[in-house]
Amino acid sequence: MRDLFRSLMKWPLCFLTWVLLGAGVFFALMSAGQKSWIAVAVTAGGALILTVIWYVLLKKHAEDSLAQMSIETAKGLEDRMMQLANPYALIGENGKIVWRNEAFDQMLDDYGTDQMVLTDKLGDIFPDAERFWSRWLEQDAVSAEEQEAQPEAVSKAAQAQPAEEEGPSRHYLSLGERVYAADVRRVEGGSAFAALMLSDETEHLQTLIQLQDERNVSGLCYVDNFEELLKSTETEQHSLLSAIIEQRITKYFQKYNGITCKTERDRFYISMDAKGLRAATADRFTLLSDVKTIKLGNTTPVTLSIAFGCDGENYDENMDLARTAMDLALARGGDQAIVKTPEEVEYFGGKALGEAALTRVKARVKAQAMRELMAGKDQIFVMGHSFADNDSFGAAVAVYRMAVSLHKEAHIVLNNLSFSVRPLFERFETDPDYPREMFLKSADAERRIRDNALVILVDTSRAAMSDCPALLAKTDQIVVIDHHRQASDSVTAILSYVEPYASSACEMVAEIMQYFGEELEPNALEAESIYSGIIVDTNNFADRTSARTFEAAAYLKRCGADLVKVKKLLRENYTEYKAKADTTCRAEIFMDGYAFSECEAEGLDSPTIVGAQAANELLNISGIKASFVFTKLKDTVFVSARSIDEVNVQLICERLGGGGHLSVAGVQMKDVSVEEAMERVKETIRLMVKEGAI
Repeated sequence: MRDLFRSLMKWPLCFLTWVLLGAGVFFALMSAGQKSWIAVAVTAGGALILTVIWYVLLKKHAEDSLAQMSIETAKGLEDRMMQLANPYALIGENGKIVWRNEAFDQMLDDYGTDQMVLTDKLGDIFPDAERFWSRWLEQDAVSAEEQEAQPEAVSKAAQAQPAEEEGPSRHYLSLGERVYAADVRRVEGGSAFAALMLSDETEHLQTLIQLQDERNVSGLCYVDNFEELLKSTETEQHSLLSAIIEQRITKYFQKYNGITCKTERDRFYISMDAKGLRAATADRFTLLSDVKTIKLGNTTPVTLSIAFGCDGENYDENMDLARTAMDLALARGGDQAIVKTPEEVEYFGGKALGEAALTRVKARVKAQAMRELMAGKDQIFVMGHSFADNDSFGAAVAVYRMAVSLHKEAHIVLNNLSFSVRPLFERFETDPDYPREMFLKSADAERRIRDNALVILVDTSRAAMSDCPALLAKTDQIVVIDHHRQASDSVTAILSYVEPYASSACEMVAEIMQYFGEELEPNALEAESIYSGIIVDTNNFADRTSARTFEAAAYLKRCGADLVKVKKLLRENYTEYKAKADTTCRAEIFMDGYAFSECEAEGLDSPTIVGAQAANELLNISGIKASFVFTKLKDTVFVSARSIDEVNVQLICERLGGGGHLSVAGVQMKDVSVEEAMERVKETIRLMVKEGAI
């Protein structure tokens, strides 16, 4: 074949030689006047014809040889592909398998069904590939939504596979219990076929998954109320109580291949693998409810706080995550488990209402710390959550009074307020004893703030819900006073006083004021503002009250709060009263225990307040565990959630991006209709009931 091509390549040289030789002789004879040039021309022409004939014959022979060689090469390639160890197939644009090798057939014999062996449709063999094959031809990546639709084995494979090995033409397919990596390439030359090669990645991926399962996670377990338990039991029972608690904790985590180490009398370190942690989360940490059955004369149930850190780059990072999760669990009131990764936080437990501490030691310590912080600052800015209610407003007024008592420049950042707050706000505005700069809009506060300033956030711990998030971004000197459970996006504060079992932020600041300094005593107007916050958040002392709530109210009464005047200030006008009644009448019952209704915002000054009040009213219906009232304002639906003691509405709202208290919570949903918001809440309740989360 090589000699044939050499001969074929020589003909242009031969042709050119004959032409040049004939032309030279022809012109030489013509110049000499001889007529023998005719013979030369005839001879040259004949040679030229013979050369052309020789080329044509040689070319045909070469084409025949090339065709034969192509056939032999194709047959050789087909034999090689047929004998290839990996399953290989050619797929048409309609998903039809037009050719497959012996390894492909053997794969179907070993792991497929008889129907798969006989079919020529790729989708009949790999149902999860039917929707992807056209994307393979276009070299498109599988979308995230399609990834979620893949089988569990395929999803695990994709998670276990390093990112650099994935590409637009590499995907995972499952056949029985086997997982195959599929490499797909369009056949070159504009063909309508795609080449599919499979490689069995089952053992490799199982090894990766096993390595993931065996990764270490770090955990902490604290007994929340150990001191109270000891006080409520006989002295001779203390050792037995401690031993039983330790035994319950140790046995529980031993079930999941965990090791516990007691570091203090009420604290434990836990080491376990990721597989065991997944099993414990699937079990939803039933240890939380199990320890509550311990009864040795203790009048209060045993409660635990459990925290795990996982998916960190090393052991130290996992331990840091566990500590952060424990801080969050304690700030949320304990009696729950939290699993924290670098990207997300997952909550378990925390269903029951807790009890407020009987002593006010914590309030005294926080009061002294606040005084020291405020004394070293030039400016004090106080603000609550957006659209301030009585609790937020009253707490801000109390902190303002503390700052003024230290002769500091103080301001309350206030943009919008509810209808019930307006009478109090107007009394401050018209009182000559208060400066005009007492209340500032967000823009003014941002312009006035200087370097040595302190921002105190009350009645919320989330920047997004504050009245001026930009102000929090201008300083890291932040103090938080809140009675809601902390969320994962809470602001980082240099001093945080979060008491989830307090009735209101006003109750907390009333206690702080009593330890702040002897020179501090609120006047009647300030006391009434703080008292109104307690009244509103406790629904006239009907919800979430403790002995400390009444002690705070008594302190405010001694400071001059006029209870009758406060009651008059909180009265509703006719329009709001009628709107609340209409909202209650429109309620529908969901799953025999959840009341849903919509509050029409038209014509109301404070529609969200009316919605919250309607949610409270719905709890008076027998059999209602929780109520949800939806109020549409512009492009946002405000959801007010209320319960008594059977359902933790905060857990529900957290799933939807909101938060709050165990029995009082809320969430805001943007760019949705009321009907869509209701369906989201209902679907969340269905899911959480199925999971056993509520």
